[in-house]
Amino acid sequence: MNTNSKKDTFLQKILTYSLYPFILFVPIFIGIWMINAGFNDLAIVGIISIGTALLIVALEYFHPEHNQWRPEWKVLKVDLIHLLVTSVFPPMLFKAVLAMVFLALAQFISQNVGFELWPHHWHLFFQMILAIHLGDMGYYILHRALHEIPRIWPYHAVHHSPEELYVIASNRAHPIQIFFTFGMQMIILWTLGINNEALAMFSIFVAVNGQLQHCNIKMRCGIFNWIFATSDLHRWHHSIEIAESNSNYGNNVVLWDILLGTRFLPEQVVMEHDHIGLPHGTDFPDTYIGQLMVPFNWEKVRYDRKGNPEAYKKRLQAEKEGRVFPQH
Repeated sequence: MNTNSKKDTFLQKILTYSLYPFILFVPIFIGIWMINAGFNDLAIVGIISIGTALLIVALEYFHPEHNQWRPEWKVLKVDLIHLLVTSVFPPMLFKAVLAMVFLALAQFISQNVGFELWPHHWHLFFQMILAIHLGDMGYYILHRALHEIPRIWPYHAVHHSPEELYVIASNRAHPIQIFFTFGMQMIILWTLGINNEALAMFSIFVAVNGQLQHCNIKMRCGIFNWIFATSDLHRWHHSIEIAESNSNYGNNVVLWDILLGTRFLPEQVVMEHDHIGLPHGTDFPDTYIGQLMVPFNWEKVRYDRKGNPEAYKKRLQAEKEGRVFPQH
């Protein structure tokens, strides 16, 4: 009996530490194979993204980080609308309006400097690595601004509102925020003249790692916590404590967080199930339309509103002293 118990514990530990690299890298290598085999780029990204999501949903059921992070239908229904609407149309709009502008700029620059800026001759894997680091540079700048500039924080507060982390919750965000965070990554890559194959691999990585960041799977990422923006790191970015959530801004990699001093991972890596979301007292709507209206109704939503006298008093005192009272 004791032997079996120890064996089960050992097998569970292997599973916990192997899941992140397995789920991340297998889709990447499949993507490289499919591109070299001549499959359509959009089809590759779609098939791999959906396939990975289905695997993660199954693992969330059989190997969860917290049973309490399994959402009720009322919550899941709203997040599915975010998945089908918010995560699709803002990037499409940005591409339709601005893609040709920055691709033309890339061509103009390369013609005037006499060589192409993007290293097309590199292996596709290394082009992907370069793309996720360069794209994250733009993402990091805007993401940190969304946290530290009070006027634009409400647009990002929508993404921090879930009280359970699970794969579909990765899509809960305000469409205006998605438009600009997507754009900040793509502007850099388009201006450098990235090719369609490398862009497809970049999209696969962003999709798969984004799902892993928010999933409810029990896994520890070990050394990868110093390379990629893992679930171990990103769960603390969703902390209910402001000092903890103002960290780990990287979307795909952790390089910029390390260089700029915003990487955060405590010794107690595992986060408690009730330690995520917006501060207690926040009156956050539970409907899709209500969440879209949050930036325009922020005074009625924020936890330090007039309806919470103690927090509101501290906020007024901070403003009187010329300080910005943390509002998320």
